[in-house]
Order: sequence, then C-alpha cells, then structure tokens
Amino acid sequence: MSSGSSTKYSRGAVVSESQIASDIGAEILKEGGSAADAIIATILAIGTVDSFHSGIGGGGFALVRDSKGRKFCLDFRSAAPRGVDSSTYEDKPATLTEYGGLAVAVPGELRGFEELHKRWGKLPWARLVQPSIELARHGFEADADHFRILARTFKEGEHESTSWVREHPILGPWYFTPEGNFKPVGSKITRPEFATTLEKIAKGGAKAFYTGELAQGMVDAVQKDDGKLSLEDLTDFQAKYTEPLSIDYKGYKITSAGAPASGAACLTALNVLKHFPSPVGPGSVEDNHRMIEALKWAYAHRGELGDPRYVDGLGGVMNSDGSFTKGKQRDWISEDYGKAIYEKLINTDDGLGGVEGGKARDPKWYSPESLSIAKNDSGTSHIIVGDASGLVISITTTITLTWGSRVIVPDSGIVLNDTMEDFSVKGRPNVFGLPPTPANYIKPGKRALSSSSPFIIEDSQGRFVYSGGAAGGSRIVSCNAQQARNFLDYGMTPEQALNHPRLHDQLIPKQTLLEPGHSATLEKGLAERGHPVTRIPVATSTAAAISYNPDTDVWMYASEPRIRCGGGTVV
Repeated sequence: MSSGSSTKYSRGAVVSESQIASDIGAEILKEGGSAADAIIATILAIGTVDSFHSGIGGGGFALVRDSKGRKFCLDFRSAAPRGVDSSTYEDKPATLTEYGGLAVAVPGELRGFEELHKRWGKLPWARLVQPSIELARHGFEADADHFRILARTFKEGEHESTSWVREHPILGPWYFTPEGNFKPVGSKITRPEFATTLEKIAKGGAKAFYTGELAQGMVDAVQKDDGKLSLEDLTDFQAKYTEPLSIDYKGYKITSAGAPASGAACLTALNVLKHFPSPVGPGSVEDNHRMIEALKWAYAHRGELGDPRYVDGLGGVMNSDGSFTKGKQRDWISEDYGKAIYEKLINTDDGLGGVEGGKARDPKWYSPESLSIAKNDSGTSHIIVGDASGLVISITTTITLTWGSRVIVPDSGIVLNDTMEDFSVKGRPNVFGLPPTPANYIKPGKRALSSSSPFIIEDSQGRFVYSGGAAGGSRIVSCNAQQARNFLDYGMTPEQALNHPRLHDQLIPKQTLLEPGHSATLEKGLAERGHPVTRIPVATSTAAAISYNPDTDVWMYASEPRIRCGGGTVV
C-alpha cells in the first residue's frame, strides 16, 4: 500500500519507492531477519526493478539507530577514482561528469551492505540476494513509473524518438519495439546477465563485486569509454563511519547524517525554526515564510560542506578511539547558533522588518562566503526499515542521474553511477554564473557532497518515534525539514506529513517553488513578502517515512503519494 498503514504488536515496518521491494523486505522480517537484513534485500530489489534510480553500481548513506538507542552514520558514497582530479574536467564539456566513463565514481553500495550485515544482520547473506536473482531471471513489469522516468530522457519539448534510451543496446529493448515504438505499460523486463551477477554476489559477498571478473568487467567498460576507474580503486574502497549529528527540538531529539551528506544543512533549518514561539499553521503565509527563511540559511551553509577528510575545519572524521573531530558542522547546529540566526531573522533594524511580517532579503545577506548552487539529481532512492528490537535504518542510495553514467557493463548488467557530476569543477561556473565550491572540488579518493539527509527522531525518553528521508537532489534537504516539522509541530501521521504540499527555496537561484496543492492565498502572501514564487506542475522530491508509538506498539509507514508504484508494509 502506498497510502500508509498501521499494525499493532508487529515485527516492524518497511517502506520504499517500490511495493515489490517493500514486500520482499517484509518477508525477511517475517522470517526473523533484522532491519539490516530487510533493508539490504529491499534495496537490492529496487536496484533490480528500478535500475534508473539506484543499484549496486552506486552508493549512499545509512543512518542507524540500534536496539540500545546508539546512532551510527555509515558513508558508502561513491568516491572519485585515483586517476582523476579537478584538472581532468577543467575547460572540458560539462557532459563529461554527466555520462560516459569519466562520469563514473567508485561504487560503494555493496561495501555499505557488507558492513551493515556484518554488524546487524541475522540471516545468511545469500538469503537477502535470492529474491532479486529471481526478479532479474524471471522478469518484472515495466510499470507506469518506468515510463514516467523514461519521459525525462526525451529532449525538451520533443517526443520519445529523441530519447537516448531508444538507441541504448541494453536499455532500448526493455522499452521499445524493434520498430522503435513504445512497448505497452506492463511489458516484462528480464535481466539474465544481472541475475548471474547477483548469483556470484550471493555466493561470494561483496568481494565478488570488488575483485575478480565482475571488477574487471566494470574497469574494462569504463576505460573503453575513456574513464579512469581501476582495479585498485575497487579493491581499496571501504565504507566509513562519519558523525551522526543531533539537535534538540522542543523535547525531541533529531539525528541526521554528517558530511559529506547534508544532515547539517537540514538540522540547521530546524535548529532555527524551533526558536519561533509557536507554529501558526501548516498552510499559513507566516509559517511558510519562516520555513523559507530558515531553509535559506541551511542552503547557504550547505555550500561549505564536502568530504570532511578533505575539508579542513568541517569536523566529523572518526578518530582512532571512535570519537569524532570537532568543526563547523557542530557549530551550525549548536543552541547558541540557532538562537543567533533566529534573532537575526526577527531583527527589524534593516528596514525590511523581521521574519514576523517582514520581507525576503538578498541572497548575500544569509551567508556571502558560501553561496553556491545545489545540484539536482534523479537517480536516487530512500528506504527505511524498523524492527521489533528497536533497530531502525534509514538509507539514501543513488546512482545520481537517471541510469547514472549510461555505462552498463555488457556481461554483468551492472548500471554504473555518474556521481562525478556531484562534485564542483574548478573553473566551471554553474548555470547561474556562480563560482564552484572549493570544499567540493574533485580529488582522488574524495567523496562528493550529497544532499542526502536521512533523519531519525526520538522522544524525550529516548524512544524511537519517527524516521524519514527523501530523494530529489537539492530538494531533499527542504523536503526532509518539512516532513520532520509536519510530524513534530503539527502532529501529522507519516501519511499526512508526506501528503502535505511542499515548497522549496535553496537561496540560489533566487526563486521559491510551490508544488500543486498550495493555495492562491499562500502564493499571493509569499509574493508580497518578497519571495519570487514559481508554481511547478509536478513534485520534484520523493519521500518515505515510518513511525512507531512506543505506548501502543503501533507502526505506521508512508511512501511517496506523488508516484504510483511506491509502497510499504507493516508486519
């Protein structure tokens, strides 16, 4: 069910963009598997049936709350190969980071799953892979969401004959007849080469992917397309623990993922919003004005984020004793800083008025040192699983753009990412003329800044009550801040929190996006406050959420209502 559901005295909940995948995760829970087992099986299935969004050729972040309430952030974000740096792409076409061999970063997903299974798994590894083997071998339907995604590959304003997918030797036959016409929705797709790949991974674990013939096949495919991926890159890749960041929010504790994820940005917005005396109402001009102003500060600081192992002063790198280095991320989410930004927003000395009834300001007012453009992507998934022990895992995983780099390894069917697109390239201004962000320049082994910001909420007694996350590139941060606030300030269920219409303002470009469902009154009111409002015809973020009531033992979930085939299950 994509609309949300609840069950009392249950084993847990699973939610994802795919009902097929969520059902697989639920079966794992029913067999006594942990949340780690279930989320691995679920995401492997998503990468099989929705390969345009995610897969073993990509990477991501896992936010974990274990059964004792301890939080962990596991970074398995794809990394720059050792053979590239910023100069590789300087003064070259921007498409080099979008598709082709030079767009491919070192995949991290299976190393992340290996660590999750080693630390929190219960069932045998092969059991988690088997459902995806069967899907790839015996086939699955190309549903309506497949064709919705396929439409993104058309040239703007044109039709399917312009899609690069039509000419792709592997993807083309999935969706087009030999005559070049669309196949009908519901047509079966089989991936026999990928089924064989998964069988090797089921038997040999992550090692089978990062060494041997699968690794050689990836390297050959990338280097044939002028890329730099090497066997050493694959062999050396490891998932790394980064700092989980937390704030207090009116008696609740919200935890999100540290850099190179954007949890610090999401928490910065919430850390400001909590200082306003009381919410006015989710549809009011005043409340949405507050949200926009807080988001602008969040996105200003996001431009300072990057891989903390390469960015001095950012903090969040694990020390040998398991502690984390201090730095700017913690400063932004401190009580003092949140209060200082709140007071700056309500100050009326500049003649524009404070936030209460005041006006929007020039982008440089928010943080001139870190102005940058936040990039969008379309090849991302968010999945959450919670189990009866209290283990909750929230994962954002991505291949970056739709079907990643478009490089699909012929003999294995692995869809490789184009995560090099998420880096800033020295000397390449963005489409708005702003300079690239130095904190996110390309270096060998570095991991690109990501908008991923999965979050977990606990009540005043430290009990788990809610987890959320989203896909949608730069819209992830704003989506997550809004769904968290919908739950905390307005008492919404996961279903209500995701159904509520969203807005987006990332400071640069100077525009406030309103998705369908927002009132004309809100649009007019925000425009009067100085926000350059633009109506968008469709939503651009895809969220997921689960909640748990520890007093009644009731789990609830919600998958994104703006897509057709998402779903979840409580068991």
